[in-house]
Amino acid sequence: MNQQISLARSTAALSSLLEPDPQGLRAALLRALGSQAAGPELLHALCLLGRTRQLRAGETLLRAGEGPVDGLWLLLAGQAAAGKRDARGRWWQSRELRAGDWIDLASAWRAPATALETVEALTPLRVHEFPAIAVLSLCDGEPGLMQALVRALADQLAASTQDRQALLTHDVSARLAAWLLEQHAAAGGSEELRLSQQKRLIASQLGITPETLSRTLKALQQQGLLLVDKYLVQICDLAGLRQLAARMPPLYSR
Repeated sequence: MNQQISLARSTAALSSLLEPDPQGLRAALLRALGSQAAGPELLHALCLLGRTRQLRAGETLLRAGEGPVDGLWLLLAGQAAAGKRDARGRWWQSRELRAGDWIDLASAWRAPATALETVEALTPLRVHEFPAIAVLSLCDGEPGLMQALVRALADQLAASTQDRQALLTHDVSARLAAWLLEQHAAAGGSEELRLSQQKRLIASQLGITPETLSRTLKALQQQGLLLVDKYLVQICDLAGLRQLAARMPPLYSR
């Protein structure tokens, strides 16, 4: 492994960010680590590590409580959902993942190294697994990499804490408004949103029942904020939606 890293460093001067990137690995690493931490030499070294996998929609990448998990997983393309299934098999989603997101940075460092959450493919996925031990070895000569990984792990922990606090302290309408604004931003500012998940999955992500989600969508439509037609949502009053989401204090806003 050390020979691989040395080879990467010796040839990195010949590489650049304009090299062919058919798997999208470099682009995802740049988003995940940040351009300041991920220079050409480090990107080249990381691209020599691990393996890329393809998954079909509906397939499971990681299953909560199962292992061993000895790698750090990065999403290269597609959409995935992380969460858990309860004893009755119902899905409770904690977060949605897109290209450039770390899927799992924590499980490989635990004892035993089992997955913290189940990760399922919402669409066809391309994912990459970096061996945790090899990445740790690379960090010895690249302190910026360690800082970027710790920062990403801290961001995930902060988001999880904020979401949990929001679920405990804020009303359903405000949470739904904040979630819709997230989708609005992810769609490039489009006011017409086509929901990519089943409503029961959206409800589980918000910590509510599907019935409560339907009632809340209907209430927002009656207030003139939305028009809802099955899985198509038209935002009619963006300012009003933002005002509703503002009920959540800034600390706990998404």
